Amino acid sequence: MMRAILFVILVLSNLGNCLAAGNKPNTVAELARYTGADRQKILEEGAKREGTFTFYTSAAAEVLSASQSAFQKKYPFIKNVNIWRSSSTPLMARATEEFKSGKHMMDVMEGSQSNMLVLQKVGIVQPFISPHLAQMEDEAKTLAPGGGVFAIAFRVSGIVFGYNTKLIHADQLPKNYQDLTDPKWKGKVAIAGSDAGVNWLSAIYRNQGMDLLKQIANQDFPVHMIAGQAMLDLIINGEVPASATIYDSNAYLAKQKGAPVGWIPLEPVPAILGEIAIAKNAPHPHTALLFADFEMSPENAEIYRWGGYGNFRKDFPDVEKRYKKYYGQDTVAAVREERDLFQKLFLKK
Repeated sequence: MMRAILFVILVLSNLGNCLAAGNKPNTVAELARYTGADRQKILEEGAKREGTFTFYTSAAAEVLSASQSAFQKKYPFIKNVNIWRSSSTPLMARATEEFKSGKHMMDVMEGSQSNMLVLQKVGIVQPFISPHLAQMEDEAKTLAPGGGVFAIAFRVSGIVFGYNTKLIHADQLPKNYQDLTDPKWKGKVAIAGSDAGVNWLSAIYRNQGMDLLKQIANQDFPVHMIAGQAMLDLIINGEVPASATIYDSNAYLAKQKGAPVGWIPLEPVPAILGEIAIAKNAPHPHTALLFADFEMSPENAEIYRWGGYGNFRKDFPDVEKRYKKYYGQDTVAAVREERDLFQKLFLKK
């Protein structure tokens, strides 16, 4: 009888252990939506085993470096961070090509809202939950069915008119998009051929109309197939006097260092979000989720504010940028239409 009782106790004990273990996250999807009190412990223990992660990003190099240093200082057991940095279009192309070929290398993606639209449609991203979500503004969240978010915006910058202060005086500057049609600007305002140019076009097309967009296209503005940061470098070096496709965050940081650069907003200003998403097949999901948490933290918001970016935390003071913002389209079809329109009006001449 005693042996029978001990056997029953042992079975029940093992069953309880199995049920408890069953409540622990075992897959990327379960881990991403796990809200247990031991979430932080589970993530840190898993990250210690992983020791590394890979993420793709379009963030400015200097701010990115400061953010990564702070992250690894907080979690010193994460010894290796693999970063692939590029502008939005190459990021999206690389992520989708790898996913479709079955190569799951990416853990985390940082990119613009247009990037995330495509990644969601393809099915690359994994909805996730973070304790920081409660402190994020609703406009920063791309909500997922069943709870959590597909992506969360933790930084924002604007596409503005940037110029070399040694070559152009403040009283010569345009005050709105219509002023770009002035003959004095013909052939003199450079445009980035990257997504910065497409987003700039979108703001004019969707808010000012096709007629004005065509008038601006007839100004023969030179298009450089480079990203916004590279365009700013051309302005600083005096190779081009001005560009309508400069990121204010980049210009802000350069100006703080004494570069001869100024910028003004032409409203509505295309607002480019820096959103973070987790890959559904992330090889290092524990580290990826720790990193996503860090990206939304007040500590990281301070780093990005130093770099001239705005943020979406409810409890954190933002960089003051008092201009009307335009957040772009919310469908893949609209984004494709705008890219085709940019190609037609500004490249095929």
